Amino acid sequence: MRPLAMDASERIKGVLDGSIQPSEISGDEELYYMAERIYGRDALEKMGVEAPVKPPELGTVTLNGNGGVEIPSSEGSQESENNQKIKVKRRRIVIPLIMFLCLIISSYNVSFGLGSVITLCSEEEPVQELEMGTSSHLNENGTLYIVWNMYGLNNYSEYVLEWSVSQNGSSEVVEDGISAWNLSESARITSFNWIIENPPYSYLSTLFEDGFPVAWSNGSGEQVITVLSESGEQGTYCNDNTRLIWAEYSNLESKEAWGEAGSGDIIDGALIMMFVGMFLITVRKRA
Repeated sequence: MRPLAMDASERIKGVLDGSIQPSEISGDEELYYMAERIYGRDALEKMGVEAPVKPPELGTVTLNGNGGVEIPSSEGSQESENNQKIKVKRRRIVIPLIMFLCLIISSYNVSFGLGSVITLCSEEEPVQELEMGTSSHLNENGTLYIVWNMYGLNNYSEYVLEWSVSQNGSSEVVEDGISAWNLSESARITSFNWIIENPPYSYLSTLFEDGFPVAWSNGSGEQVITVLSESGEQGTYCNDNTRLIWAEYSNLESKEAWGEAGSGDIIDGALIMMFVGMFLITVRKRA
């Protein structure tokens, strides 16, 4: 071992006094860095001394808990960690936003009703609205003919047609009469005739449906006036009931799925409390 030590010291001495050969410096990394500090890299390059070649680094090595085994870290693992952090940040923003939107929808449904924004409720409309027309004719023989044409009748409802026919204007009553029926028909034509001795004539007629007057028709000479009653209940349920009943959400087109806005049931209160709690929890986690 001593000759080797002497040899190393002699080589160091040769670097210091400049007697060492350039080929010996090129092969020794320690001698090269010593000579570089003393003479400079440019001087070594002019002497033909080449710098020692280092093996390429694959990455930084880190110690883990596997018994001190060194494992090189790759750039791919660093990128995956960054992507995971970005996903966590997005999740912390998106989840509170979703909870807040659900809270707004639930509160708006109780206060004003989702039906006021989205029209989903539908009501059954009659196939044909009630219509009544009257025509009258007085022939040369003094016979008065009056014909009532009625359409859009409800099946199996009880109808009564009342009339009063007068002559000499309306001072003399010729006849007061009625015609009643209860059949499964949506249209009906009824006609009667009378002898008018002292014209002009006039008549008054009223149509009743299940005991309620629904149409009137009056005539005097060639003038005929027909009036139909207006139904205030038709087509108003969906407009007045806009709150969605969550228990009936599977059948949104039916009336049972909609209730009066301004009040809620147990499910509405539970949903609002749940979304408030989840919103507060997610916001605190984000903070």
